[in-house]
Amino acid sequence: MSYAYLRAVFSYIYFNTVHMNHKDYFREGLRAFLAIGMIAILTACGDDDSLAPEEQAYIDENKAFIWEKKTARDANGDPLYTPIVALGDTALYRVTHKEGEWESLPVASSTVHVLDLEGRLIDGTIFQSLIDSAQFQMTSLIPGLTAILYRVHPDETIEAIIPASLGYGSNDYLGIPGGSTLVFTFTLDKIL
Repeated sequence: MSYAYLRAVFSYIYFNTVHMNHKDYFREGLRAFLAIGMIAILTACGDDDSLAPEEQAYIDENKAFIWEKKTARDANGDPLYTPIVALGDTALYRVTHKEGEWESLPVASSTVHVLDLEGRLIDGTIFQSLIDSAQFQMTSLIPGLTAILYRVHPDETIEAIIPASLGYGSNDYLGIPGGSTLVFTFTLDKIL
């Protein structure tokens, strides 16, 4: 916050309190206190540009990975991944294997049973070891995975790419570096 801005705020407060009676001082003093508090909060909540160069490079690498996958095309020129917009960002997924034709899709209150769940980072580092079989409440999953599962039918094997904003965010989480793009593979076995 610039010095000139703060000086302008204090000048406004001073000139608006010079010609008032003693009853109004308390109200204006409270207003001034709240204005100063808001200025302090707004300056504290600004963008944090204090990322180390290697952290910024890691985040940029993860964003480039997502962009590469967004623009990937198959042999026919069709997009390789389906984009899903959720909470202002885009997760990607593709069906790598499909058996049968199902109509059902999970809903928010569903429990999903998945097979062969594995999670890794873009460099191939495994953060979620292969789980043969697991059940999850849809509401307990990260937002990107939930958004994708809303569009997955039983017996479809999926590769899901989740940006950090729809995964674990910008802070480190259980050994996953902040800003990490997550790549999950799994098969939706059934919807309970």
